[in-house]
Amino acid sequence: MSCLVPLVWICLPVLLAVPDRPDTLLLAGVVVAAASALAGAGIGAVRQALEFSLRRRPAPWTHVHLCGAMLALLMAAFVGFDALVGLDDSAARTALLFAPVPFATPLAMTVPVRVFALVSGAATLMGAALLAVAGEPGSYVASAAVIMLTGFALAACVGRFGAWSLALMWQLRRAEDAGLRLAAAEERLRFGLGLQDAMGRKLTVMAHKSEQAVQMARRGRPEAVDQMVEVQRLAQDARGEAHELGHGHRKAGLRDELLTAVGVLEASGVRCGVIGADLPGDVQSALGRVVRKGTADVLRDGNSRWCEITLEVTGEPGRRRAVLTVEHDGDPAETPGTAGSRLAGLRERLAPLDGTLRTESVEGTSRLTAEVPLEEVTA
Repeated sequence: MSCLVPLVWICLPVLLAVPDRPDTLLLAGVVVAAASALAGAGIGAVRQALEFSLRRRPAPWTHVHLCGAMLALLMAAFVGFDALVGLDDSAARTALLFAPVPFATPLAMTVPVRVFALVSGAATLMGAALLAVAGEPGSYVASAAVIMLTGFALAACVGRFGAWSLALMWQLRRAEDAGLRLAAAEERLRFGLGLQDAMGRKLTVMAHKSEQAVQMARRGRPEAVDQMVEVQRLAQDARGEAHELGHGHRKAGLRDELLTAVGVLEASGVRCGVIGADLPGDVQSALGRVVRKGTADVLRDGNSRWCEITLEVTGEPGRRRAVLTVEHDGDPAETPGTAGSRLAGLRERLAPLDGTLRTESVEGTSRLTAEVPLEEVTA
């Protein structure tokens, strides 16, 4: 609005009506120049006023004052041109209606309502005085004043409602981010409490039995071996419980895994997008582990700004494959082929489904790709 209003509703009628005379050509050039300057200053003022409404920067007084000066110059040049040429009444009234908008919009978002009303009244009186000095009849001056006040009121409604809407959306976004961080914190707390409950008892028993085994070994009693065998069994059980707890969502659908990944990544400040497809349950379970591995890689990297997870079905009937890609702007968390790495574990879990897993790193972008056949290959 700040750009189009002066250029269209003011400049166009002036350019269409300008005769080929030096004085009118000069005034028309001043009108166009003042309108263009007002448009440019208005854009900057509105942007800074919106930032001010969000309490992210100080009030844009410099831009507002510049817009006021440009509006005064524009009104003087426009009234002088109208007095010399005689514009159509409808075109002149339309120009007077929209001329205050680039100045009034940022002003309405910056000052209180009472101050805005005083400034609007003063600007309207100045415009009416210019029309009276130019020799316009009293009825025209009165109607022009009403039109200018309407323009100020329109700009106030647009500016204040726009600032209120933007502030509301900003608060909703902050609340959403806080909710995601809270969800991630609650998940960490749930995991920590569950791990403490599951491991605390077994570790206590293991410590007690290992102490007994040490005592028996010092006395040369053969029961020490039985105690250490029991400690070994408890350690394996504890490892299994920790694995089950860490993958407590393993039976959830792939959709839930993707939603969890998006929540955790965005809560950590990583922009994440997901493109998904429906798959059979066993394939979803296998690819869910790949999603968790890719999410962990992004979080472990610590410098990633974006992540894109794509799940698609490729191939012809009889040769269809599910392809899951986790791509982010960072370094891979593990070197492919590392012994005992989680990549090796994922390949083992994909092997019963004839699935494959590969990693790539090209020009600062890391990609983890898993492919699983959806149906047997037909001859």
